[in-house]
Amino acid sequence: MGCLTDDLPLLELLCGADEVRVPGELESSLPHENAPDAVVDAYAIDGGRLLLTLWRGRLHEVIYQTPAESAEDAARRNDRLFAHYGRGDGWTEILDNGFGKTYRRADQQQYALWSYTMDITTFGTMDFHQVKW
Repeated sequence: MGCLTDDLPLLELLCGADEVRVPGELESSLPHENAPDAVVDAYAIDGGRLLLTLWRGRLHEVIYQTPAESAEDAARRNDRLFAHYGRGDGWTEILDNGFGKTYRRADQQQYALWSYTMDITTFGTMDFHQVKW
């Protein structure tokens, strides 16, 4: 199987919904359970699934359901994802609840969640995060 990290699609948060291109097959498009005016598109990609939340015409959340084969692969994948979505800003861990960790980007504009028990990584905008909770 090999390491998935190099093949994961890297997307741009806040890009227009009509600009989002995912190299995978659309499995479903459903309303978000906590944000009625948002839609979650699920794509089958190499190594798992990618969930994209579109809200107010823009991409606000990306969830990588791409479990790695080893802790080293997970660390490499997360390093690449955090670097991409961090855009040169660092990330601060703000919570470890025993199942996963929550982070805030240094500019406070984005959040990240990593469920280490399920090996799922999420990146999103703080604007959307405040709406869905």
